[in-house]
Amino acid sequence: MILKNTIAVGDIIIVKKGIRELLGYGEVTSDYYYDNTRDSFQKCRNVQWVKKGNWPVDHALVQKTLTDITKYPADEHPEFEKYYEWLLSYMKDNGSTLPQVTHPLNTIFYGPPGTGKTYTTLLRAAEIIENRPVEDYEEAMKIFNDNLGERIEFITFHQNYSYEDFIQGLRPDTDNGAELSFNKVDGVFKRIADRGLKNLNLSKKGPEEVSRELLFEKALERFIEEVQEGEENFKINETASIIEVEEEAFRYIGEKWTRISNGNRMKFSDLREFDRNSVTSGQDVKKLKTISGLANQHATYYFKVYQSILKHIPRDAEVPAAVKKQNYVIIIDEINRANISRVFGELITLIEPDKRSHGAIPLRCTLPSGEEFVVPSNLYIIGTMNTADKSIALLDIALRRRFEFEAMYPKYQLDGQEVHDTDVLEKINKKVIELKGHDFQIGHAYFMGENSNLVERMNKKVIPLLLEYFINDEKEVKSILVNAGLEAEDNTWPLRIRGKRA
Repeated sequence: MILKNTIAVGDIIIVKKGIRELLGYGEVTSDYYYDNTRDSFQKCRNVQWVKKGNWPVDHALVQKTLTDITKYPADEHPEFEKYYEWLLSYMKDNGSTLPQVTHPLNTIFYGPPGTGKTYTTLLRAAEIIENRPVEDYEEAMKIFNDNLGERIEFITFHQNYSYEDFIQGLRPDTDNGAELSFNKVDGVFKRIADRGLKNLNLSKKGPEEVSRELLFEKALERFIEEVQEGEENFKINETASIIEVEEEAFRYIGEKWTRISNGNRMKFSDLREFDRNSVTSGQDVKKLKTISGLANQHATYYFKVYQSILKHIPRDAEVPAAVKKQNYVIIIDEINRANISRVFGELITLIEPDKRSHGAIPLRCTLPSGEEFVVPSNLYIIGTMNTADKSIALLDIALRRRFEFEAMYPKYQLDGQEVHDTDVLEKINKKVIELKGHDFQIGHAYFMGENSNLVERMNKKVIPLLLEYFINDEKEVKSILVNAGLEAEDNTWPLRIRGKRA
């Protein structure tokens, strides 16, 4: 129970690998909490890492997973009184930290199917999140899964994907009885952009301001729980009540309202502005220039709710003294399969590095809902594009100009991984290049994996793809197979092979 009962805010955590390597150290910045949304490692504390890297040591480290080494003496090293001082010296003086990684904010991996585009995006996302090289795929997958839904989002574009899915749109309220009404719903891109911007803004602020904002967020969470758990609607005053908690807003209604049966939205962003400006009355609210018109019009209702939230601020809670800047990643698989102009809208301009929140010429746009929107400078966009599905030349030229393109074509040798029957793959691709071009090759992923059966792989995966490329031209595909040294079956459909020619 070291994590829960012994470790405290301000303690130093030293991380090791095995008994001969240190990976870094950091300061504990939060109290113990249990995160039941995780599938594993649910007992948590937040840590702000000071150093990350790889430092070999010349003695055996302790073997236990968690060990309190505070009182350990440095018996084996006369220069240090305490053992932890000795360990920290490795990382301060004679260790070598891993270099930080630098990747473009907007990247598209393009190439034929099976060339490892999606595989590479996960590695790239892990490196961006950790801000260090990540070469092990299992480690990258763990980082990806641990951050999915928070600092990483993964989506796949298709023909029906829309601006409303990506940025913001209106959705019908199906729980409103016979009356038709609509709610504003943020899309996946806006949600992660807002999270990234919040982190970026907090990282630029001083400890006192950060502590204040985090305490208010905690109070808001507790007040939301109170509203949701109450058996009746939460009464703002004698004339109005909160009837529902929506995404980033309360829905409230007056008892004598006749024209607005579904109520109004009280946005959390307005309540946060109250706290930033330390309002003390409804009159203070009306002086603010950074709130919505509804907040100004219904200042009394808003201020009453704000006062209720303040009652939930934890007076004795310890919060981080500073917030560290973090990176965020959205992966868009098959980015060329959607109508880019329709889906991206004003983002076509806003995603440029110099137009981001902290770029040289930051730009904001006003969404159809009237809400201002900016793309943060710590949000990375990674796309994949199958060149056999649509030529790169057909991709929206406005999007092409704003992304860096990294080619992914078949490889016949991979470090630490085996590509089966490379002679067959090379011959197939050589002929395909002659007939269709580089963008229609067969990727090496089709020739990898535990199943090394050439006949099964060709008949179930490769030949169907070739037939699709050549619009079921059996004669053309058969000539490619023969050229690759394969023996095709006679008078069969679909086309099949027996194996390699003797």
